[in-house]
Amino acid sequence: MTNDHLKNTLKDIKELIEVINHKVDKVETNQSIYSAQLTLIKDKQSVLNDKLDSIDETLEDHSRRLEAIAGDTEQLLMDVKGIRDEIGLWHQRDKREIDEIKKHLDLPLIPDIPQA
Repeated sequence: MTNDHLKNTLKDIKELIEVINHKVDKVETNQSIYSAQLTLIKDKQSVLNDKLDSIDETLEDHSRRLEAIAGDTEQLLMDVKGIRDEIGLWHQRDKREIDEIKKHLDLPLIPDIPQA
């Protein structure tokens, strides 16, 4: 091998090393960027997990409250039904008494209006 041939080969090797160095620098830069982005994503995920934990606690609290209210609501509905039934009985009694008074006074009776 001649000296010129060795110089050319060495020059080609140096050029290849420069290209490889440039590509390695790009990879390292991209790796740094990806690492920073991954750290940011992990931070955001941590914040979201905290918020989800808070939402779970709120949901559990609301569920407990709804369960407590459900029993009260059922009792209230039963009370309202009882009151309505009692008012219906009072109405029937009052209607009978009014009809009886009307009969004694010889007044016409008004038929019941069906309730919807």
